[in-house]
Amino acid sequence: MAKKGKKTRSSGKYGPRYGRKIRKLAADIEERVHIKYKCPQCENYSVKRVGTAIWKCSKCGYTFAGGTYQPKTPVYSSLEAKSK
Repeated sequence: MAKKGKKTRSSGKYGPRYGRKIRKLAADIEERVHIKYKCPQCENYSVKRVGTAIWKCSKCGYTFAGGTYQPKTPVYSSLEAKSK
């Protein structure tokens, strides 16, 4: 079995299946899901995804609903900017 390379990132597990573009999009989504985000309550970078659209801060324990792949979706961010 071949090792996954630097170019393939996390989508190397799919091998040559599904096509390059779809594997690239999947790798981008997986990277966004697994990074730590800023907590809206305690302001620490310790928010991780618990489940689909459920996010939890490991520092203060604050749990909230957000986007499926990011705690704040682009639509939410644009609405937040308009309200200021």
